[in-house]
Amino acid sequence: MQKVTYSERLLRGGLGVIAWQRLCRFRKAAEEIRAQLHTARCSTLLDIGAADGIGLPFLKPLAKRVVSVNYYENHTREFRAAYPNEEVVTADVRSLSFEDGEFDIVVSFETLHFLPSWEDRAQAMKEISRVLRKNGLCVFSVAIETGYPAIMKYFARALTGNNLHGMTLRLAFLHWLGPPERIEMLDKGKQVGFNVRRFVRQAGDIFEIVKTRSIPLPIVCPMNLLVVARKRK
Repeated sequence: MQKVTYSERLLRGGLGVIAWQRLCRFRKAAEEIRAQLHTARCSTLLDIGAADGIGLPFLKPLAKRVVSVNYYENHTREFRAAYPNEEVVTADVRSLSFEDGEFDIVVSFETLHFLPSWEDRAQAMKEISRVLRKNGLCVFSVAIETGYPAIMKYFARALTGNNLHGMTLRLAFLHWLGPPERIEMLDKGKQVGFNVRRFVRQAGDIFEIVKTRSIPLPIVCPMNLLVVARKRK
């Protein structure tokens, strides 16, 4: 029986809608990075939470050297099988082994909201800042789980067989209509309870926020938030 890869699990869905929504984060991030770069390519880029390299085709043209990081060893094995000549390591974003200022750009897509607490997320962002060079660029993509997207996501996950991560229809309505303080009490390091507004404020304590952008489509389909930031001088 052939094993289903991370990308295949992530992109499954009818009519290509799920694939379009998932891949949009990489396309839009690449656009924002190109807009910020003063050269055609930077020297070094770090991708945190790379999985099996699903975003690598979008990131590879942006840098001469791309290093990928996974928390799970099975994702690293899938990455090596797909891209045997690319750099990938298994590591914890809260404690990276790279040198201070080693990277020009750090990206992380749909990863940081899975850390179990706001303290862990702050530590991760401090580590990202440490390995970034002076005035280096970081781009995060995190889930939008408040407002009506919570309802949209609940039905999308339920209909496509994706893991609901503890989300129920009742909780989806609470995320839509309930106060953020009450929602955040549910935060256990999954989508459920994640307060994207607090995340942006937290990132702003460490980085200079350049831009935030709802993707794939603002207002109509704001599934994720892209945060473009720079390391403070």
